[in-house]
Amino acid sequence: MMERFNSSRVKQILQWIKWGADTVGVLLFVTAFAGFIVQIFFRYVLNQPLAWTEEATMIAFMWTVFWAAAFLVPISDHVTFDVVYDISTPQTRRIFALISMAMLIVAFCWLLPHTVDYLQFLVRKKSPVLRIQMHWIYGCYLLFIIAFTIQAIWRVVGLLGPKWRDQI
Repeated sequence: MMERFNSSRVKQILQWIKWGADTVGVLLFVTAFAGFIVQIFFRYVLNQPLAWTEEATMIAFMWTVFWAAAFLVPISDHVTFDVVYDISTPQTRRIFALISMAMLIVAFCWLLPHTVDYLQFLVRKKSPVLRIQMHWIYGCYLLFIIAFTIQAIWRVVGLLGPKWRDQI
């Protein structure tokens, strides 16, 4: 009974986290879209372009892309070169997936300290119009690297487990 409660409680918490990530993704996209519409309205209807809308739209769009890649799209749904993968046996697909996930984990772990170092450098710089510190603007890349690496590790664990066919 206690195991079932814990399992259902964990599932409920994960559903809330997923809902939160989806909500943030939607809000980021709506922000980018709204900035784009405001920019068009002021530029072409009122003939008074606003400088801040272009920068705000760019920042929101960049955050939307990295947020969606990190938290909304499952790792198995990302773009891949799968010509050989699709015609392979499930066991060969498993090996391909393990190799590609291992390479991704190594590459992203190698990128992590360099990304943090660059973000620390960007603390001194600000965006030209909104004067936002650049490390906040490009911090979405750090979130992407961390979340994507965790997804890759989780997929490797699944590929090494008894239900590995669900991961390919």
